[in-house]
Amino acid sequence: MNLYIKFKEGDNFAIERMLEMKESSRTAPFVCFSCRKQFERNWDFKTNFKECPECGETTIRYDHKFRIPKRTDDTQWRKIEFLRDNGFYFQRVYDHIEDGAYQNANYPRDLNEAKEFVVKYSDFAINLE
Repeated sequence: MNLYIKFKEGDNFAIERMLEMKESSRTAPFVCFSCRKQFERNWDFKTNFKECPECGETTIRYDHKFRIPKRTDDTQWRKIEFLRDNGFYFQRVYDHIEDGAYQNANYPRDLNEAKEFVVKYSDFAINLE
């Protein structure tokens, strides 16, 4: 639903209300490594950690395009944990292909590729803490 509000210049209340409405509807996947589950939770740009609604451990916010592996897929969970420990939360990472041109890099399929990925894209690693 698009909401259009007309307001006069200097009408801060209308601007603040629009921002509140936008922020209250923003969700992101939060991953619990203890439960091996993903939860869609409301968030703002300052919130990267929330309590797991099932076990009470800390969940971590991931990019909205992240897809969780099966709970029983230990190989993929080890890869995701390795990437997490090195600052990769499935955020966008780019390859430089020519002057001024970039394309999205693909995330690794296994732990060996993840080790190369972390070295190659170290500039894109982030620290959420």
